[in-house]
Amino acid sequence: MADTTTIVRRLAADGMLRPLKPTYMKGTLVASPWTDNWFIQAAGGTTVFLGTPLGCNDLFGRMKPTFSVSLGKWFTPSVGGRLNYGGIQFNDCDNQSQDYQYLRADFMWNVLGNLYEDDVHSFARWSVIPYVGIGMLHNKDNGHKPFAISYGIQGQYHLSRRIAVTAEIGNMTTMQDFDGYGNAHRLGDHLLSASLGLSVHIGKSGWKRAVDARPYIAQNEWLSAYATSLSDKNCLYHAQHERDRQTLNQLRKILAIEGLLDKYDHLFSDDAASITANGYPRNDYSGLNSLRARMRGRNGNGQNPKVMESTSYTEKCGSGIEESDGNYLSLIQTGKACIGAPVYFFFELGADRLLNKSQLVNLDEVARIAKKYGLMVKVVGAADSATGNETINDNLSRSRADYIASELIKRGMENGTVTKGYDGGIDDYSPNEANRHTRIMLYFRQ
Repeated sequence: MADTTTIVRRLAADGMLRPLKPTYMKGTLVASPWTDNWFIQAAGGTTVFLGTPLGCNDLFGRMKPTFSVSLGKWFTPSVGGRLNYGGIQFNDCDNQSQDYQYLRADFMWNVLGNLYEDDVHSFARWSVIPYVGIGMLHNKDNGHKPFAISYGIQGQYHLSRRIAVTAEIGNMTTMQDFDGYGNAHRLGDHLLSASLGLSVHIGKSGWKRAVDARPYIAQNEWLSAYATSLSDKNCLYHAQHERDRQTLNQLRKILAIEGLLDKYDHLFSDDAASITANGYPRNDYSGLNSLRARMRGRNGNGQNPKVMESTSYTEKCGSGIEESDGNYLSLIQTGKACIGAPVYFFFELGADRLLNKSQLVNLDEVARIAKKYGLMVKVVGAADSATGNETINDNLSRSRADYIASELIKRGMENGTVTKGYDGGIDDYSPNEANRHTRIMLYFRQ
C-alpha cells in the first residue's frame, strides 16, 4: 500500500486570540453594489433595412444615418446590462425614407472580463461584449410600434479606466409590417447597424476580491471551544473555593470549641470586615469617625487629645505636603493636610476606564462621608510616565481626574466642594501599573 501524507494546519492559541488578517479567494470577486460601475455610451453610424418584401435597392442604397445613447451598469467584470435609445431613418422596400426610433434593454457579456480576477488593480485594455435584448420600435410615418429582438457584438479599447472607444455591429428583428408592408404577425424585418462611439464610466469603478471566510469560521469554532473550556475551569475553581470556605468554617468551629478563637480570629476576619453585603470591597471610615471623636475630647482609647497632638507622624497626601514631628491635628483643622490616607482608583492602560467597576462603591462612601460631615474633596489624576509622552500623560491625568470628579458630582457632591489636580506622568509607585490612578483626599472646610 502506498504511503499517503496529510497536511493538517493547527493554529496556536496565541494566534487564534489575535485579529486575523484577511485572505482572499483566488479568481472570485464581490458583485458590484448598485452605486458602482455605471457607464454611459454614445455612438453614431449607419443603418441598413432588410425587410419583407426585400425591395430592389442594393446595400449602399439602403444605408441611412443612425445614433444611439445608452446608460448601463456592470454587475461583475463579465455581466452587465444597459438601456439603449436610438434611431433616425431607414429606406423601406420602395426606397422611401421613413423616420423611426427605438428603446431596448440589452443583456451584455464581456468574454474577457475574467482578466480582472487575478489583479483587481489593473484593467483589461480590450473588451469583447456580445449582447442580446428586447425592446420596442416606433415608426413615426405609419405609427407602428412592434416589439423587437436585438443582438450583436461590441468591441471596446480602453484608453483609461473610465474612457473606452467602442465599435458595434448589431441587428434588431421585428414584425414584417414595420415599414407598412408584410404580415403583422410574423417576424421578418431587420435593422442592421454599425457604429463607432465612446463609453465613459461614471461614479465609482473597480472591483473587490472576495474575502476567504474559512479562517474566520475556524477561529470562531476554536473560540467557542476555548470559552467552553474556560467555563468548565471556572466551575472547578468555584467548587474548590466552596470546599475551602467550608473547611475554614469547620476550622473556626474547632477553634471556638478549643477556646482558641479569640487568639486566631484575626486570621478569618480580614476578608469578612472588608466585604459588604453585596460582595464588593469597601473602605472602612471608622478611623475618621474615631479621629473626630478624639478632636471633641472623647477618644475611645482614653488618651488625652493634647498628648496626641504632640506625637510625631509622617503624612503625604495629594497636595504634596509632607511633614514630620508636626502638629497633625492642627494641620488637618487648618486644611494643610488631608484627613487620613488618600483613596486610590486605578485605571486601564492609556484610558480613563477603571480597572474594576467595583471600585465605584468607594465613590459612594466618599460622597456619603463628605456630604454628611461637610468635607472638601480634592481629586488628583496621574499617569504612568513609563508609557506615553509628556503631552499624552498630561491629558490622560486630566481625563482621569475629570472622570472621578464627575462621578462624585453625580453622587450629590456640590461643584464648589470638589477641586481637581493633575500630576501628569509619574513614577512614584512600583509596579508601574500603580501610577495609573486618581486619588481622593478629604479636607475640612475653612
